[in-house]
Amino acid sequence: MIVYTGPLDDARQLVQFFRRESGNMRSLRKLIVSREKTVVRDINGDEMEFPGLTYGNAALEALLEELNVIFTPAMLHNADATPDGIKEFRLSARHPWGHDRVM
Repeated sequence: MIVYTGPLDDARQLVQFFRRESGNMRSLRKLIVSREKTVVRDINGDEMEFPGLTYGNAALEALLEELNVIFTPAMLHNADATPDGIKEFRLSARHPWGHDRVM
């Protein structure tokens, strides 16, 4: 597990950390935002964790933009939009070649 320990108010530094460390992960699959933290998970289940990066933080928007996630800021920062306060975003939906072929 990779854990970000830098400042949460510096979106540029957070994005630079993500770019540097994401090379150690496989194909990214999911971003999970909760009331306590944000987690990026890859295809193998390895995680990059951002403790304290949660709803209402401008750096969260910068991270989602870096990952090309489509979102509306009003819905993103509304923790009560889901019953448990957890939002999940799919990051890629690439399939191996020929996955849809019928044999």
